[in-house]
This record gives sequence, C-alpha cells and structure tokens, in this order.
Amino acid sequence: MLIRLRTTITTIILTLLVLTTAVAADFQCAECGMKVDVASKFSAKATKGDTTLYFCDIGDLFGYLKKHALNDARIEVKDFSSGTVFDARKAFYVRADKFNTPMGWGIAAFINRDDAAKFGTAMDFDATAKGIK
Repeated sequence: MLIRLRTTITTIILTLLVLTTAVAADFQCAECGMKVDVASKFSAKATKGDTTLYFCDIGDLFGYLKKHALNDARIEVKDFSSGTVFDARKAFYVRADKFNTPMGWGIAAFINRDDAAKFGTAMDFDATAKGIK
C-alpha cells in the first residue's frame, strides 16, 4: 500500500512538472506584448546569446528593429508557402491586405523571390525595414 501511495504521489508530481513546463512555453511578443503563436507563419524570433525574443507578427519584428539594434542576432522568419524557418535577412517580403496577420501589418516572408512576386511586390529585408513606420 505504501509503495502504491509513493507511486501515485510521484506520478502526480511529474504530471504537475510537465504541465508547468507546458505553460512556461507561452511567449509574449517583444514588441506588443501579445501572446505569440509560434506555429503561425507570421511569427518571428531573434536570438542573441542566451536571449530569444519572439514576435507575433513580422511587422512587430521590424517595428522592434527600428528601436533596437540586433545586428549580431540570429533573426528567423517562416516561409509563407512552406512554413520553413530561415534567416530573415535572406527573405523576400510582401506587404498586402490579403495577409491576415495578428497585428494587421500584412507582411509575409518568402524564401524565393518568384514565390513572393506571386503575391505582390517582393522586397528584401532592408527595403521592408525602411517601409515600417
């Protein structure tokens, strides 16, 4: 009976630890504070050293970059077509109303310029950053 009680208590403790870890996986956008859906094709992240910043919207990433230099940070976005995570500085971006993004910026990232051009004017990283006000 004592062994069963210990096993039950251990199971409960492990379950609580797993649930606590799952809750800790919620991230807030470094720009607007909104909860980030990391599965969204419009989310982004920047990693510098041991710090990772999450963004709910690619436009929020660019808004953050207007105020904070992240020159040596690794910045990643997702390809709109495939969902592949890749270097944001190598992406082509399209800003269009047809993209229903979390904060309404309407910006999608693409690995391939031709894929981007199917949705509108394809811009590189620097041109997109300049267009954010």
